[in-house]
Amino acid sequence: MNLTQVATNWSVVSGHWSVVIGQWSVVIGYWLLVIGYWLLVIGYWLLVIGYWLLVIGY
Repeated sequence: MNLTQVATNWSVVSGHWSVVIGQWSVVIGYWLLVIGYWLLVIGYWLLVIGYWLLVIGY
């Protein structure tokens, strides 16, 4: 096993892991976006409902 083979193996392995980690980052990022969006929507509706309850309360 010479140095060229070792270097090639390392670049292949690290390249593979970079791709895998990149894919997972995209998936996780996408889900965080979806969850964040829904929390935003829910928060907005809770605000609106709270505001109306205040108005009705008075």
